Amino acid sequence: TAIATATQTAGRGRLGREWETPSGTALAVSFLIRDFPIEAGAGALGVGWLPLLAGSAVAAAVRAELPGARVAVKWPNDVHVFDLGQDPAERGGIGRKICGILCELLPGFVDGKGDAIVGAGVNLLIPRDALPTERATSLVAEGVPGAVAATVDDPAGAELFDRVLAAAGAELLRLASLAQSDADAARARVLADSATLGARVRVHLPGGEVVEGLARSLAANGSLVVEREGRE
Repeated sequence: TAIATATQTAGRGRLGREWETPSGTALAVSFLIRDFPIEAGAGALGVGWLPLLAGSAVAAAVRAELPGARVAVKWPNDVHVFDLGQDPAERGGIGRKICGILCELLPGFVDGKGDAIVGAGVNLLIPRDALPTERATSLVAEGVPGAVAATVDDPAGAELFDRVLAAAGAELLRLASLAQSDADAARARVLADSATLGARVRVHLPGGEVVEGLARSLAANGSLVVEREGRE
């Protein structure tokens, strides 16, 4: 199940932040993923990997619109675009943000599995001078071929909206299934799409502590392993 809109006025971001989608210029979508494993085990990835799998799915959809572009996932829940030939690790894994992702589990688990909502917002037709920060971008700002529409009310804009929605949704379903049938293959896909691994990062922990170090790997539950002063 997917619910999508091009105008969102009461969206939610991480840590309870409010989120608003500029009218007619972006894709805001929520996918319902059913019966996903809560914990890793028996050859399957746990739900902690779901935001990363969603990031890989959106990254694939964005790449389809920007042939040859370097599109990668900033842990844990953003999709960024980088200049051609640019190593994301050299920039601390930070490029130009084109998508944010938020996943939430629904109440009630059966046999170690549960349902989750995967929410994503993809900037489509926001002009460069209308983007909220210099670190943000959109498909039109990146020069996507044929993106000459002002909003999704234009036929070209509607086609772009539908293509990105269909591509991201189909790939998310494929990766969610792969995560349960072949954990190694799904994990390898996430690692290949990561902009964070190998980069020096600054991590803000829930208690307010800030940790700086080298992003080395992902743990079994999908959390980031950071090496700092010779320890992890």
